[in-house]
Amino acid sequence: MGLVKAQAGSLLADHDMDEVARNSPVEDRKMNYLRSLKTASFLIAFILTFPILVRAGQYKVIRVIDGDTIVVDYQGKYEKVRLLCVNTPESVHPDKKQNIPMGKVAANYAKKKLSGKYVDLEFEGSRRRGNYGRFLTYIFVDGQNFNMDLVKQGLSPYYTKYGRSRKYDHEFKDAEKSARKQKLNIWGDPALSQKYLRLESKWGQSSSAVPTVNQKKSVQTDAGIYIGNKRSHKFHRQECRWAKKMSSNNSVFFKSRQKAKKQGYVPCKVCNP
Repeated sequence: MGLVKAQAGSLLADHDMDEVARNSPVEDRKMNYLRSLKTASFLIAFILTFPILVRAGQYKVIRVIDGDTIVVDYQGKYEKVRLLCVNTPESVHPDKKQNIPMGKVAANYAKKKLSGKYVDLEFEGSRRRGNYGRFLTYIFVDGQNFNMDLVKQGLSPYYTKYGRSRKYDHEFKDAEKSARKQKLNIWGDPALSQKYLRLESKWGQSSSAVPTVNQKKSVQTDAGIYIGNKRSHKFHRQECRWAKKMSSNNSVFFKSRQKAKKQGYVPCKVCNP
């Protein structure tokens, strides 16, 4: 009986020693340190993930109308959005004669890329709406500029009728240049490409891209930046449609606007040199 009591006492003593060891200050510090490491790891993982969540997009695309116009849920209200600096061929115009197969190609591409997606809107300057009440914006989907993508794919020219992009002018020029070089979509169709080249000349846009199929060579030369017409006494940008029609015998070149005006030449109202 005494032996059993002694063994029981020994077991209780060992148990008490284990409790002391488990509750010792050293062990507590170790446990606190491990808990702190776990918390820090979680915070680091959250911080690294957070920017990705921010770029995921804020506004849901409700409908894609055509290649350059969509409807989004903007703060609980459905808003029509017209994409800046692009102008895809028509596909849903009331005048059905203006709707062409390439317009359908552009619309289908937009639907594939945007339907049901969450996008970000980037406005340019203080103006948010156009003359028809639509938002005028750049659209970003999955962090990519969709307006730029349309130009890269040759589904739109760099549209400058109402002004150049303040932020992405250089990128748009490069995108169109690449699409024209590869003859993508509108640039692979001689009739369409000529139509857009005429429009670009009318908008006064610089034609830095490579010539497309059947494009007439202008009388450009290193002799000057501007071309004057000896008969009309008007001077033009080298890419202006009127400069391209001018014969070499009727052309005079100027290295600056000031020199052209000094010689009595007036700026062309089409290309606004």
